[in-house]
Amino acid sequence: MASGGIHVSLKAEPIHKFGGFVVTNSIIYGILCAMLLGGILLYASKRTKVRPGASKFTVVIEMVMEFIINLLQGPFGSREKAAKYAPYFGSFFLFILFSNLMGILPIVGPAIHVDGIPLFRPLTADLNGTIAMSITAIVLVQILSIKEQGAKGHLKHYFSDKPWNPINFFIGILEVFGEATRVLSLSLRLFLNTAVGEILIAVFTSMIAPDGMTPIAVIPIWLFEMLVAGIQAYVFTILTGTYLGLAIQHADHGEDHDVHHSPAVPKTKVESVAKV
Repeated sequence: MASGGIHVSLKAEPIHKFGGFVVTNSIIYGILCAMLLGGILLYASKRTKVRPGASKFTVVIEMVMEFIINLLQGPFGSREKAAKYAPYFGSFFLFILFSNLMGILPIVGPAIHVDGIPLFRPLTADLNGTIAMSITAIVLVQILSIKEQGAKGHLKHYFSDKPWNPINFFIGILEVFGEATRVLSLSLRLFLNTAVGEILIAVFTSMIAPDGMTPIAVIPIWLFEMLVAGIQAYVFTILTGTYLGLAIQHADHGEDHDVHHSPAVPKTKVESVAKV
């Protein structure tokens, strides 16, 4: 690959150092994506109007948020909880999707470089970046679970109602250990899919034809990577949402128990709640 002029690196490369802190090309890219995505969403929030005055741009953003809410409705079992937690998990979805799609642009890679090192590298193509995102997601799940049902209810998710039973305690330890494996699986899945896509794009872009470079050969790979970008954002979001849905199932069961033993609610009220 080196002889063919293809720049392929499985790790982020340093661009600058501030004391003992190394700034890599993936960090620069991640900050840039976060700023651009934040600006787009702030702009969309200010342009949001009551229909029919809404612009096409804000309508698209609203459709994306509606998709995220519908996506989370399955793991949480209710639209109310899905809408409640959509800002958290929607942030992961939008950032991963936006970061992966931006990574297809020609400015990402060797086109813009500093001393031969690409200035921009997708954050999701850096294992450190995907591990950081996965740890953030799993820690967020723990925090939201504790806020939803309290520390005692959260511990029941791991150790059941009788934690000092040897079998329950052993199973609980395995469940806690499983949280670490979730970090590993989330980070590796996201990293490998994006890194392999970067390699494929670099290889196909550098294919040689009689008249020179043939970047047109990379178009099918670009289309495929756009599909993979959406799938990876979907998988990461649905998995983390499912983790939280499983963690708060005890609180949900408690709510169901209260509903079953509560006085009958008038039909008109039930219909109004269903409409909401």
